[in-house]
Amino acid sequence: MAEASLRAARNPTRGGLPNALFVLAAAESPPAELSRRANLVTVTLPWGSLLLGALALDDEAAAGIAALVEPDGTLEVLVSVADRDAARLGIAPLARGDHAAIGDRWAHYGLVVDAFEPVAAEAVAATGSTWARRLTAGGRTANRAIWRLSLRLPSTEPSTGRR
Repeated sequence: MAEASLRAARNPTRGGLPNALFVLAAAESPPAELSRRANLVTVTLPWGSLLLGALALDDEAAAGIAALVEPDGTLEVLVSVADRDAARLGIAPLARGDHAAIGDRWAHYGLVVDAFEPVAAEAVAATGSTWARRLTAGGRTANRAIWRLSLRLPSTEPSTGRR
């Protein structure tokens, strides 16, 4: 997280993000001050309980993640479930047909799936994640499907027709 926060602190002309906020907290209990405050929440290649939350398979973690997203905000997840992950967590590896089930689970938290698609190794490497670098080193992603899951929280306010 230190490297990401240093990049975010750069001048915006050099890729900095002046309004980025980094928080160390469990997905199951995010700070109340952040409730419905994030326009964009990203989860990059989670594992363990965060992986289960990102797939809305763990109620507490999914509720915590969803609680961060503001109306019209987005949750972007890069996720991978390899065979050994699946066996350890008691879930199945992800497949294209999982779109509907994932959507049904996230609907419980008010989020709508906009995309569930495979991700190329180049896009994974471009995240700058150290785990992504390990996964993509030596072409290892050939044996591990990585998916992009994009969700949004629809606004509860009626549209005025203006922008």
